[in-house]
Amino acid sequence: MAVLLIHFIAVLARLLVDRISAQRAAEGKGPFQWKTIPQGAATSVWAGVVAPADEIGARYCENCQVGNIVPEDVALTVVSEGVRAYAVDPTNAEALWKKSAELVGESF
Repeated sequence: MAVLLIHFIAVLARLLVDRISAQRAAEGKGPFQWKTIPQGAATSVWAGVVAPADEIGARYCENCQVGNIVPEDVALTVVSEGVRAYAVDPTNAEALWKKSAELVGESF
């Protein structure tokens, strides 16, 4: 079963890359390329070690910078940069924290 699952995920990943590459080509951009491991880890390292905490606290970070809030009327794709406002809303964060504590039966 694991081999079938891995194969299925590999096929989905390939389809996703093909779709993204076609979309990027239609926009006049180069083909999609996966990030390397260092590129993928860079934002976490930047946020944890380099960036000023008061500038990045409770913010969405990507590509070694604070991400932009993308308005609801702007389309987002799997390769778009930015984040919706609801994803960094403190009220939503508090509700999610409360629900998570309830689900695991803990009080934090």
